[in-house]
Amino acid sequence: MRVAAHPAAMPPERREAHRRIKLTGAANLRDLGGYHTYDGRRVRWGSLYRSDHLHHLSRRDQQVLKQLGLVTLIDLRSEAERVRQPNRLPAHHGINVVEIPILEETSSLMADLRERFERGDLDGIDPAALLSEANEQFVTCFTPSFRQFIQTVQTTGGAPLLFHCTAGKDRTGFAAALTLHLLDVPGETILADYLRSNEYTISARRRELALIRLTRGEHAASLVRQLLGVEAAYLQTAFATIDRIYGSFDAYVRDGLGLQEEDLAQLRSALLE
Repeated sequence: MRVAAHPAAMPPERREAHRRIKLTGAANLRDLGGYHTYDGRRVRWGSLYRSDHLHHLSRRDQQVLKQLGLVTLIDLRSEAERVRQPNRLPAHHGINVVEIPILEETSSLMADLRERFERGDLDGIDPAALLSEANEQFVTCFTPSFRQFIQTVQTTGGAPLLFHCTAGKDRTGFAAALTLHLLDVPGETILADYLRSNEYTISARRRELALIRLTRGEHAASLVRQLLGVEAAYLQTAFATIDRIYGSFDAYVRDGLGLQEEDLAQLRSALLE
């Protein structure tokens, strides 16, 4: 079984074009390497990976995942999500799996939304409001969880680490944005990475969206598409909430995430080149 090379194993000039690692069972796995920082350094390839859930991985997908040499996997899903769609990791993988559940109510919320779709009860569903509220809660309710997330990244010390949730766009999107911000990657680069989920996640569900459009109408398909996607405003809500509650991002790093300058220096030394 031939397995495609991952970006870190490719010549530097080919890595960006292969940032997304194509799997049949996961649509949103990608390397966060190569992004430049304000001081001219760049994120190491092969150290940080973000993804959607790994429940549908094929045997070939598992071999690709094994090739990444992962030391740590951080699962940001609720217990109910993990039970319903357990990750299919390679046999004898030896990966340290760290569970940091964020938005525990997501599972019941999505179940409620599915029931409403089945009933055709679409009145009052506002995907933008729901996802903006989730990003606000990342700061107001789950800062301790993201503190644990960053501590785990720090402890891994630059060895290959993958973090994911279910769709790999909201919880994972904020986690990626937060990590890149701590590494001093410019905001426009962070936002561009965040918005890549639209390209990967929605394209992977194109047939499903077409079926919904055919059977339930354009309005239903539009709502599902919005729930599957991300908007710049969602991430901006999270960072605006940081400023509102903590006064500044630097204060959030210190008082919310519990990081000192030496911690940031250690993180950057491990993950930048």
